[in-house]
Amino acid sequence: MLNKSEVDNSHYTNTHCFCQTRLASKLTRKVLPQVESVREAGHSHWQNIRHIKAAKDLNKAKTTDRHVRFIESAIQMGGSSDPRLNKHLANAIEAAKRTQIVTNAVIEAVLKRAKDGSTRKNTRTLAYEFVGENGALVIANCEVSNVSKFVHTLRTICRRHAWGMAKGGVKERFVEKGFVRVSGKQDGGKFDPDEALMAAIEAGAEEMFEMGENDSLVYEFLCTPTGYLSLMGVLQKGGYQLHDFGTKWIPMIPITLDEAQINKVGAFCDDLEENTEVISTHTNIA
Repeated sequence: MLNKSEVDNSHYTNTHCFCQTRLASKLTRKVLPQVESVREAGHSHWQNIRHIKAAKDLNKAKTTDRHVRFIESAIQMGGSSDPRLNKHLANAIEAAKRTQIVTNAVIEAVLKRAKDGSTRKNTRTLAYEFVGENGALVIANCEVSNVSKFVHTLRTICRRHAWGMAKGGVKERFVEKGFVRVSGKQDGGKFDPDEALMAAIEAGAEEMFEMGENDSLVYEFLCTPTGYLSLMGVLQKGGYQLHDFGTKWIPMIPITLDEAQINKVGAFCDDLEENTEVISTHTNIA
């Protein structure tokens, strides 16, 4: 168990420091190398094809799940499961169709559940804590349908990478924030960061960060953990194209690791994220 006093004394002191912490953490995860197992000579071409197909299938599943969450949140914000009466829902459905991955059958199933008043897969939203070597910490945000079975899976992954599941003390070293990311204007018009920031601040945003490069820029707005739905509604109403949303964990005191150590943390996070129930992972790496 971590010492609570360490956390209280380490809390960041100003917004500038928080901004630097956020950017450093995001950049690290952005460039974190994808660790793949090296195939031994003699493996068949079909085995390689199967590996590539599995990776693509996982990416499709993650994309589908993300847009299902978009649609569900849009129904909650707009108060209707009818896209003709709910502009937020209409935009969410249009964004899902543009991926050419989310099928009409999936969209119709989400709308039917909303009309029937049933919950999606009876899932629970949980955050799991992990401790690794050299002071590395990881928090995984998950949506779990069978907790006992999922915990067994997590323990198997931990044994594989020599990590441990913590029963507390990790989250105290992070700050939880809500976030909303937009990728531009819904009508394809010019994106004005200053204008977007002003609109977001009025809706409770605390910071804005530019992510990506050139033609793939995404703008992230941070807010309280419970404020992202209302912030998302304001940005969508303002004509901004929703890219992602949710909650994240930002380290109070990021640590510095060498490349080999970062790769080990990356391999562990990659293994966790191969499970569709893991929505996101967050580390304390600077």
